[in-house]
Amino acid sequence: GRIGIMAIAVCVIIFIIGVAMNRKDPSNPDSPAWLYMILIAMTLAVAAIPEGIPLCVTISLSIGCSDMVTKNVLVCKLAAVETLGSASVICSDKTGTLTEGKMTMVNLYAGGVGYDVEGKGFDPTVGKIRREGS
Repeated sequence: GRIGIMAIAVCVIIFIIGVAMNRKDPSNPDSPAWLYMILIAMTLAVAAIPEGIPLCVTISLSIGCSDMVTKNVLVCKLAAVETLGSASVICSDKTGTLTEGKMTMVNLYAGGVGYDVEGKGFDPTVGKIRREGS
């Protein structure tokens, strides 16, 4: 409700201030300030409102496609690119477990059957996969 509206308002204000100050991407100073500030505002929106993650993923994929076009990337197997657009589950976490590579699976659901996954970290020799309830 109100918190979401306030978070969006703060993101818009930060966007406007950043564009007015001509803040540019330090890693790519040739890019326009408005583009960099859109990315900053979206990042803040995701931090405040996790429901903004799908929007940011869509923007990231579209930027990646634009980069591929500018570099004249040739896609030999279109199915590989279409797979990105048909992703129905995106594992994400704001605590750094994805960026640090520390996320582990504890449950699995495949083919209408649930499984419990046991183990320690990333060691494939320790642990088991059991059907739920058994």
